[in-house]
Amino acid sequence: MTNKIVSTNREWDLVIYGATGDAGSAIAMYVANNFDTYEKKNKKNDSSRFRWAIAGRNERKLLQLRSRIIVGRLKPSSNDEIGIIIADSSSIDDMSNMAKSTRLVISAVGPYTTLGESIYSACAMNGTHYVDITGEVDWVYSMREKYSKKAKETGSTLCSFAGYDCVPCDITMHLARSVLLASSASTSTTNKKDATSTASTIYFTSAETVTQVDGGAMPKGTIRTMISKLPEGAAFLKKLIRYAGGGGSRGGSDSGGNTRGKCSKTTRSLIQWLLPRWSSEFGAFTLPHFMGWCNIPVIHNSYCSSVAKTTEEEEEGGGDSNSMIIDCIYHDRVAVPFSQGCLGTGYGLLQTLIVYTILLLGTPLFLCFQIFVAFVPFTAVILLKLFDSLQYSGNTQQNQKQLEDATVEVYTYATSSEGTKAVIHMFVNGDAGIICTAMLAAETSLSMLSLEDKNKLPKGRIGSPSMIVGDELVKRLQNEETMSGCCTLSVISVIDKKNKNITKDYIESSSKKDS
Repeated sequence: MTNKIVSTNREWDLVIYGATGDAGSAIAMYVANNFDTYEKKNKKNDSSRFRWAIAGRNERKLLQLRSRIIVGRLKPSSNDEIGIIIADSSSIDDMSNMAKSTRLVISAVGPYTTLGESIYSACAMNGTHYVDITGEVDWVYSMREKYSKKAKETGSTLCSFAGYDCVPCDITMHLARSVLLASSASTSTTNKKDATSTASTIYFTSAETVTQVDGGAMPKGTIRTMISKLPEGAAFLKKLIRYAGGGGSRGGSDSGGNTRGKCSKTTRSLIQWLLPRWSSEFGAFTLPHFMGWCNIPVIHNSYCSSVAKTTEEEEEGGGDSNSMIIDCIYHDRVAVPFSQGCLGTGYGLLQTLIVYTILLLGTPLFLCFQIFVAFVPFTAVILLKLFDSLQYSGNTQQNQKQLEDATVEVYTYATSSEGTKAVIHMFVNGDAGIICTAMLAAETSLSMLSLEDKNKLPKGRIGSPSMIVGDELVKRLQNEETMSGCCTLSVISVIDKKNKNITKDYIESSSKKDS
């Protein structure tokens, strides 16, 4: 029995909490420039004007940010009404009042392990939808175990990993899955019912993502998170593996309860992630993607079961009617500079040997340091204080050109159990940690609001963007008018088991479906 709280008629549509940080301020600027691409469908008791606010502890910084947003907008807007909410994560009342005032909160306050639970809890308790940009898989695992029951009761949808970690991998895998399912359905039968049922028999037999990152800066919150995790080595690794095993929220485990098998695949994927790899589809040697420790458990969790609609979601129009599991090792790689097509470097072999030589020499020192920090946890506290004293900021007026000139390019290669292969490409203008993260978090949030307006948002679900707004997010990222050139997401090729290129057939059928 659920007692869902209706959140449509609240003061704000969206509140960005932690808005004065590196990522938070970038999210606020992106929303200011792009909220007009979201049109509210629910006009009860109000006009269709988008209402949003920025929130944090320091009123002076929030006022400065609001002025900077209004002056620095890339395009003129008739809506300069940006609310300001003073809220401290240590105050239960502040968090509760903020959650009650809005339909959705974007939380950009890291490290989430120390600062994130209060707003997460407030959203779960008050039926408020939630998005964050964390990569702290262990923390999300704990939140899922703790609040999944309450979220189902209140109808709060809680979406984590909505930044660079892990949307590029997550959403390209989602599109690959859609392509492979659609290709299977079109070749196997013209009967809609039979075509849908193929999802239960098709699965991924290979999956690899290769990322190319050029330039950028690391957000202050990310560095603080890395330092704060140093004393938790063993417990952190254990939760990474357990996260993919599901539990706590529907969509994280299947009816067979094969948790051990899922954890085994995650473990094997993480072990292979540490090793050098010849990526045959990419045509070069690749290194472990620096966010692989986060992306791999999330991908295995997102695709560890066929997520069927509940009766409630069927009535609301939400949930995923089609899914396919990942029954293989997932490879998350990063491209080596001057590798693809470069015979002179052995297609990246030379750089790979140099990197692993340095890693092998440095590993004993790192392990000794890790053991020392585990026995003397206060070391991490001292390091955090030293780092904070540097007053580092990854998002400043001085380095804006560096952030804007950076790029992120992602290729995902996936094969289905029927032998069909799909190649998905994603390109983002802007650095990974700040501009790319801001765009993806904002687009995930606008996708959730859009689905709620249509009464299609899966209520009470905890998961990644692909599990909650997969199709809607793909639609927004593929819309040239919405993206204005800052992002592209496309299907490069679809090859069937007979090695026939059926890309054109897929694109034509997809266009007919959309129309």
